[in-house]
Amino acid sequence: MKRSVRLLSLLAVALLLLGACTSAEEPTDSGSEGLEEAVEEESPPSGSVEEPSEAVSEPAADTGDDTSSTGDNLVDVAAENPQLSQLVQALEAAGLTSALEDAGPLTVFAPNNEAFASLDQSDLTELLTDPQQLGDILRYHVVEGAVPSSDMEDGQTLTTLEGGDLTVSVDGSTISVDGAEVVQPDIQAGNGVIHVISGVIRPPSS
Repeated sequence: MKRSVRLLSLLAVALLLLGACTSAEEPTDSGSEGLEEAVEEESPPSGSVEEPSEAVSEPAADTGDDTSSTGDNLVDVAAENPQLSQLVQALEAAGLTSALEDAGPLTVFAPNNEAFASLDQSDLTELLTDPQQLGDILRYHVVEGAVPSSDMEDGQTLTTLEGGDLTVSVDGSTISVDGAEVVQPDIQAGNGVIHVISGVIRPPSS
């Protein structure tokens, strides 16, 4: 009997201890929230990235300044050449400057100042006072069309504005027309070409 009472007392104590353990407050995991961090990648809002703008080049303004040119006319080119000052004076005296300025293309066999100086002064004075005869002689130095020296051949004839024919002689690199040597060939002008010659040539009729 005493043994049974003792066993019951031990059982009651065990039940009390078990109840105390189960009713004990469970520890809260208060620090776990601070250990977990949500990492969010910050992405830029849509459309916020500016694309580099391309520089648009403006077309160059048209100033209207056209540097291309057909060149000066035959009289202007002759006037710029110090070897041809006497020829220019003769053209003015004969009234042929306008014709050589506007016509073309033409080839002018242009006597230099030495060629005019080699003339007898009385003949030169007579020519300068006779525009008609002077004009005929000067037209005898002009051929229609632009004839470069590279196109000239020995024995070739060229019809002049005066109506007569010039005879070309080619000896190696030396070119002559009616005996007057070409000393400076192929001076280009806007309406033709000039070949400077060493003599004044006369038509057969003069």
